[in-house]
Amino acid sequence: MAGPDFVVAGAGPAGAAAAAMLAGKGYKVTVYEAQEKLAVKPCGLGLPSVGDLPVRVPRDVVLADIRGARLYVDGELAVEVEGYITGFIVDKGALLESAIVESGAELVRRSRYDPARGVAKTPAGPVDVRAPVLLAGGWPYYAGERIAAVQVHARAHGVDPDMLEIWFDTGLVGYYWIFPLGDSGGTVEVGVGGYSDPRTLASLLDKFIEGEERLTSARGPLQGAMIAVGGLRLRRLAGTVLTGEAAGFVLPLTGEGIRPSMISGAAAAEAMASGRDPLEAQASTGIARAVRVHRRILETVKSMERVERRRLLKSLPGQVHAEVALGTLRKHRIMAALASRPRLAAKLLKLLGPI
Repeated sequence: MAGPDFVVAGAGPAGAAAAAMLAGKGYKVTVYEAQEKLAVKPCGLGLPSVGDLPVRVPRDVVLADIRGARLYVDGELAVEVEGYITGFIVDKGALLESAIVESGAELVRRSRYDPARGVAKTPAGPVDVRAPVLLAGGWPYYAGERIAAVQVHARAHGVDPDMLEIWFDTGLVGYYWIFPLGDSGGTVEVGVGGYSDPRTLASLLDKFIEGEERLTSARGPLQGAMIAVGGLRLRRLAGTVLTGEAAGFVLPLTGEGIRPSMISGAAAAEAMASGRDPLEAQASTGIARAVRVHRRILETVKSMERVERRRLLKSLPGQVHAEVALGTLRKHRIMAALASRPRLAAKLLKLLGPI
C-alpha cells in the first residue's frame, strides 16, 4: 500500500490547516497526533473576523459570536470597541478535527513523530516516514521566549455574551481576560497571562475572580500553558520544517495563536506542494510581519516604567488598540484615528517601526 504524499506531525492549528491545504489539492496526507484528544493546550478560543483564516469555520463549532471588546487598564475601563473587533469563540477541538477530517486527510492519534529518526511511533507500531514532513508540534519545539498563562471556567452574571473583556495589568506586563462561552448558564473563561511564574499567576487569578462581583464561582480545574512570545524562529529541526507556534507564530502582545498558526501552516504546506521554500513562504506572510511588529512593541513596553505603560495604554483610541491587537496594522487607519493627536501619532509610528 502506497504511503502518504505528505506527513504532518501535530494536529494543532498549524497542522490542521496544513493538512487541509494539502488534502484540498488532492494529495494523500497523514497527520500524526501525539494525544488522543485534539486541542489539549488550553487557550482563549478566540478567532477574529479578519478574512485571512485559511480554513472554514463551521457554524456548529462556534460557541459565541463576538461583536466587540472592552479594554481595562489597571482596573479602569479605558475604551470600548464595537463593530471593529468581531469574530467567534470556538470549540477548538471540533474546529481542528473538522479541518482535518473534512479535507480527507488521515488522522492517526496517540502517535508521536521523532524528527531525528524519521519515525512515527503509532499504536500499531513504528512507521518509517518517507514523505516530506511538516512539524507542527507547538510550544515544546519553540526556541524563543515563552510566558505562562492560566485559566478556569467560571459562572458569571451581567457579562455580555458577545463582548470580550481584556484587563491590562501594567505591573505584570500581561492581562486578565473574560471570554463568554455562549452557554445558557453564563459560563465564561477567565484567565491571566504575563511575566510571572504559573503559581503566582494562579494566585493572581484567584484574587481577580474574588474581586469581580460578576464572577460567582469557578467551574472545572485550573488549566495552564506556555505561550511562545519571543517572535519568529523559522528553522528546520533534523531537516524537518517547523511551523505554527513551534516557529513562533503567536502574536506576542496578545498571545493569539490559533489564527497565526493556521496561516503559517497553510503557507508552509502550499510552498512544499509547489516546490518553494516553506520557511521563506511563512516569513513573507502578513501575519509574520504582524508578529515581528508585536515583538518590537513588546520589547519597548517591557522597558517602560509602569506609569509610562499605563499612560500609553489609556491614551490609545479603540481603533488603534484594535489595529495593533489584530495585527492588521493599517497605518492609514491608525493615523486617521490619531489625526487630532500628532505627538501621539509620531510616538506610535516610531514604536511601530517599519511595517
